[in-house]
Amino acid sequence: MSNRMMIRSTAASSVKRKLVALTASLMVAGSLLAAPAVGTAMNNNSYTPSGWALEDANEAFQIGLVPTELWSNFQSSITRAELSQVIVCLYERLTAHKAELPAGKPFKDTKDPYVLKAYALGIVGGTGGGNFSPHVLVTREQLAVMLDNTLVKAGFQNELKGDQRVTFADTIKISSWATSSATKLAAAGILKGSESKSGLLFQPKANASREQIFVLAYRVADRFGPRYVKHEGELLTAVEHRGKSIIFTDDRMKMLYEKATDILHQIIKPDMTEFDKELAIHDYLVLHTAYDYDHYLTDTVPADSYSAYGVLFKGTAVCQGYANAAQLLLELAGIDSQIVYGMANGDGHAWNKVNIGGDDYNLDVTWDDPVPDIQGQTNYAYFNVTDEELARDHTWETSSYPAASATSLNYYVFKDLVVHSKEELRARLTDAIANRVTTLTFKTDLEDDVDRELANVIGSGVVSSIGCNRNSDVYVIQLKYR
Repeated sequence: MSNRMMIRSTAASSVKRKLVALTASLMVAGSLLAAPAVGTAMNNNSYTPSGWALEDANEAFQIGLVPTELWSNFQSSITRAELSQVIVCLYERLTAHKAELPAGKPFKDTKDPYVLKAYALGIVGGTGGGNFSPHVLVTREQLAVMLDNTLVKAGFQNELKGDQRVTFADTIKISSWATSSATKLAAAGILKGSESKSGLLFQPKANASREQIFVLAYRVADRFGPRYVKHEGELLTAVEHRGKSIIFTDDRMKMLYEKATDILHQIIKPDMTEFDKELAIHDYLVLHTAYDYDHYLTDTVPADSYSAYGVLFKGTAVCQGYANAAQLLLELAGIDSQIVYGMANGDGHAWNKVNIGGDDYNLDVTWDDPVPDIQGQTNYAYFNVTDEELARDHTWETSSYPAASATSLNYYVFKDLVVHSKEELRARLTDAIANRVTTLTFKTDLEDDVDRELANVIGSGVVSSIGCNRNSDVYVIQLKYR
């Protein structure tokens, strides 16, 4: 893998709320290694994984954990040679290094390169007399040892430590040479048994099926392994897994990642709060990006305008590009974010949902960028707004995203720029004029009062002209003096 580039994410490790369900499914992965409960129907179609295994088995195949010749007979028991194939693929995925063949010929009964590589790694051994016994079926306790050995050889022995208390009712049946591996994997939440009347059973002598191994290999790789990136979607997913190594198989994506980290080094300071970081990212994107309006009008938007690459390298994008770039920068800055897909003004639209201060907010960078572009101007009408506010002109499948009802870190609330009464509005205008302020911004629902008070300002003879830009409940007042 000499042509691949590895980068260790510098963002702090965090447990993401939106991955709780995925993590939970991973932690019960060991239950896949137990025999089905009595009476459970089995999928007898050897050409299709069982329903419970279908998604993860397909993922395992797609990322190269399952050699093509094994992609069938999913419910059949797996042999020692077949398991060696999956184990070597898993090792290579975890380490980004190719396993090497041994110098000699350790076995009389097989020349399978996967077996030889697994042997050279120290993951598997022979069965005596110079034999490997490639066609012998694998038991669950043997699988536990091989899986433990793989993770150790890949350098993840320290990450195997766990505090889950798992006691198998049939522990006495586990061979002494497999007890340590089974115990460690169970404590780490990787191996779990099946419930029975006598308690939780590991069933160490039972055989494991192909699809069980495929699923478990994928989930181990997904939990422990680096994130592989060849396109922007994979990069946006990779940066969510903070602290994980990123392996780039595409030069453009490596450039994008490096550009994003360089930008953050410029705009993020050590003493910044989450709000400060989000604001810095928001302002950078608005000030350095122009909405690709001309191409939008002619329905000729180029592919780059839908990407973070278009934002950070070309300075031009539509909503998808803004949302992708915000996602990339926010996650790298340690702020939990996700992209929301919905509609705005009748068109498909994308924005971000962020979690700061323990609460969720909506952030629409696109709609805070003036169209046509105004050099040096930023708006904040859609900076950390509630679902209720956003729903005035946006629609989305609310059940698919966390609810946003907090207001304390809304830009105008946090900056004390909300006008609650006509008297307060008048006081702010009077103070601005007294101090010859040229730009005044605030948030209020006093629409009629704003119009009247601005008319009074013009009549005062001090101000020569007023420009008023309204975006939702946000006003930006431009004042010119005589």
